[in-house]
Amino acid sequence: MRLTRREFARLAAGAGIAASWPATPGRKLRRFTDPLPVPPVAVPDRSAHRGADYYDVTMRQAPWRFHRDLDITMAWGYWAADPGDPARPLGMGCLGPTLVARRDRPVIVRYRNRLPTAHLLRGSVDPSLWRSVPGVPPDPPGGRRMTDLPDDVTVWNVVHLHGGRNPPQSDGDPQSWFTPHGLHGPMYGSLPGATANEAIYAYGNAQRAAMLWYHDHAMELTRLNNYAGLSGVYLVRDRLEDALGLPRGRFEVPLVIQDRTFREDGSLFYPTKGAGRHHPVWVPEFFGDTPVVNGKAYPFMAVEPRRYRFRVLNASNARFYHLWFARHGSQLPFWVIGSSGGLRSFPLRAHHILLAPSERADLVVDFGRLPMGAAVTLMNDAAVPYPGGGGGPAIPEIMRFHVSDPLTGRDDSTPPGALALPPVEPLRPGPETPVRPHVLTETLDQQGVPIHMLIDGRYFFEPVDDFVASGATEIWEYVNTTGDAHPMHVHLVQFLIHNRQRLQADEYARDHARWVAAGRPSGGGPDLARYLLGPPEPPEPDQQGWRDTFVAYPRMVNRIVARFDPAPPVPGVGGTATAFPAGYIHHCHILEHEDNDMMRPWRLVTTRPAPPGTPHAGAPGAPPRTG
Repeated sequence: MRLTRREFARLAAGAGIAASWPATPGRKLRRFTDPLPVPPVAVPDRSAHRGADYYDVTMRQAPWRFHRDLDITMAWGYWAADPGDPARPLGMGCLGPTLVARRDRPVIVRYRNRLPTAHLLRGSVDPSLWRSVPGVPPDPPGGRRMTDLPDDVTVWNVVHLHGGRNPPQSDGDPQSWFTPHGLHGPMYGSLPGATANEAIYAYGNAQRAAMLWYHDHAMELTRLNNYAGLSGVYLVRDRLEDALGLPRGRFEVPLVIQDRTFREDGSLFYPTKGAGRHHPVWVPEFFGDTPVVNGKAYPFMAVEPRRYRFRVLNASNARFYHLWFARHGSQLPFWVIGSSGGLRSFPLRAHHILLAPSERADLVVDFGRLPMGAAVTLMNDAAVPYPGGGGGPAIPEIMRFHVSDPLTGRDDSTPPGALALPPVEPLRPGPETPVRPHVLTETLDQQGVPIHMLIDGRYFFEPVDDFVASGATEIWEYVNTTGDAHPMHVHLVQFLIHNRQRLQADEYARDHARWVAAGRPSGGGPDLARYLLGPPEPPEPDQQGWRDTFVAYPRMVNRIVARFDPAPPVPGVGGTATAFPAGYIHHCHILEHEDNDMMRPWRLVTTRPAPPGTPHAGAPGAPPRTG
C-alpha cells in the first residue's frame, strides 16, 4: 500500500517514529516564570573604516539556560566586540546581538568562526545529503564538491543577511562556508584582510527601513546551525521612520520566536534518526514541543500601560505561527505597520497574523487601556505541518505580558491608527511582463516517506537554469504541487505578492514529471493555463507590502512580482561592485527542505543578447514567457 505523506505522518506520530517531530520525554516546564531577555545592541566601531560602521562578530559556543527549570547547557551564538571594552564581547550565549544600520550608510562585518570543530548536534548531521543522493551519480555535472570534506569535519558556517540588498560576494551563498580550522567552500569569498577562519562582508544598506535578520546559511547544515542558535536581528533605519513617532528605546522590542525540544539535562534535542532508508538521519521537518522567545522558554515581559512596538521574527525551522494577543478569552487588537520588507502604506488594525518561517512583522500593541495587573498572552493556533496538520506538537501559548510596571512618563508615540506611513510604490506588471514558472515537488519512496524536495525537478548542484536581465521586472510563479505550504525566499530582491490561483495539482505534477523524465523536450513543459481553476486571488490584507519571503500555498500557483536591480557598490569599500553574471539563490525557508534540496541558484545578467545555443523560450535556462 502506498501512503500519502499525511497518512504517513499520522501513523508515524502514533507509532513514535521520529519522522518530523520527536517524542522524547522531557521535563515539564512552568510557564511565564523567566523574564524575556532582550538581545544587546552591538556597538559599531566608526574609527576602523571612514564613513562606515564596523562590527567584529564571532561565532562561539557558550553556556546558556533556556529555562530556570532546565540545567545550563551549551548553545551557539554570535558575539560582537565592544570597541569601548574589547575584553567584554556583547552576546547572550545563544542568538546574536542586534546590529543597527542606517539607510545608505555602509556596514562592514568581520565574521569569525571560533566554534568547536565537532558539531553541537553532530549526531544529527546526515552525510547522505551530499554523499549519496538517491538516483544521482556520485559525481554529477557541477557536483556539490562537499565530498572533499574530511570525515571528522562536521562544522562549517557562513552568514546570510536575510532581506539584504547586497552584492553576491557579501550575500552568504551556501557554498561560501568556512570552518573553524580554515577550510573553505567552493564559493568562499571575502574582502581583503580576513584570516582563514573569517569572512569580511560589506552591506550598503541601500534599502528602506526594515527588520532584517542574519543567520547561518551553510550548505546542508542550515537546519542544525540555526537550531543551535546562530540567528540575530539586523535593523535598518531611515529618516522617514524616525519622523513617524513610533515607540522607541526600551519600548521597541524584538521577539525572535522559535520552537525547541529539550532533553532531561536541559540540552537541545534534534532527531538523530530519519524517517526513511535513503537519509538515515535527516527528517522532513522539525517541530519542537516548547516555544522559545529571545532564547527563553515561555518567558514573560513586564510592560507599562502604554504602546509598544514589537519586531516579530519567526526563526523556527519549519513551524508556522498564527498569532494573536489574548486576555480573558478575547482578542486584544493590534496594528500591523510593516512586513518583512519595511513599513506598509497604511496601518492595519488586526486581531491575528500569520508568520511563516523567516517572515517578520512590525506590530504596535497598546497596553495603555488595560488595568494594572492585567495579563496578555501571545497565542498561536497554526496547524502542524501548515496548513493541513496531521502531526507535530501544538504550542498554543508562546509568552505572556504583565501590565505591572508604572508609567515612566507620558506616552508621546503616535497612535497607530493616525500613522502617516510612506506609500508603497507599486509594481504594475503588464501584458509583456515576463513570467517565470518554478515547480515545487516532493519525491516520496514506496512507503510515502519524503526523500527530497525539488524546484523545477532539479537538484541544487545542477547547472543554472534561470538568467534574469539586470533591471528587469518579472513575475515569478511558484507552482506548488505538494501538500505543504512553502515559505519561498528570493535573495537580493524585495517583492510584492501578485496573486494566487487554484490548480489541478495532481494532473499538473504527473504531466510535468513526464516532461522531465522525457529529457525536457522543446515546448517548455505542460501548459500551466490548462490546469488552472477559478480566478486569481489577491493577497490577504496582512500579506500586502514589500517582502523577501512569502507563503506558496499547496495546490496553487503563487505569484510574486519583483524588479531585479543589482546591488550598488558599497560606498568607500573596494571590491563590492556587482560582477556579472551575479549568482544568487532562491529556496524554501523550511530549513529541512532547503537542506534537501528545495534550493536553486539563479543568475543576474546584463541585457546583452543571449549567446548562440540559448534554450528556447519557456525551457529551463531560457528567457521566460510573457503573460
